[in-house]
Amino acid sequence: MPSPDNALQAGIYARLSGYAPLTAALGGQKVFDHVPAKFPPPYVRIGEDTLSEFDTKTEDGWDCTITIHAWDFEKAGRKSVKSLLSLIFDALHRQELNMTVTGFALVEIRREFHDTFQETAVEGSSDHYYHGVARYRVMLEPVPDVTPVTAGGWFIGFY
Repeated sequence: MPSPDNALQAGIYARLSGYAPLTAALGGQKVFDHVPAKFPPPYVRIGEDTLSEFDTKTEDGWDCTITIHAWDFEKAGRKSVKSLLSLIFDALHRQELNMTVTGFALVEIRREFHDTFQETAVEGSSDHYYHGVARYRVMLEPVPDVTPVTAGGWFIGFY
């Protein structure tokens, strides 16, 4: 079975970029994996992730974390970044039924923490950004195989 990390990132991207309240707050489609050079805030970036297997003798499973970054310029203050983090929370936290991770069953997604802080735009510059960071824990399993099992034309059950 392939690793779920690319499918998870695609699912997170689809959920965030398709979440209308977040898109409206960002002023358009501004969810990225790699932010284009000199792209003005506000925007959201899908960041670092971890993946650990929790397999059993008969089942595969993955315990993942994914970090989401939100950025806005100082003039909007910390409130703007906190609002973005809140919208990301609404889009992702406990939203297993509203998210698809192709090829995998999304067992759980929940926020572990978020933090906000101020950063200088360029070293020595007086411009500052507010940066919000939120980490989500995700539990994934393979999609169950529901192939019917037959013997001599008789239905026995599902595998």
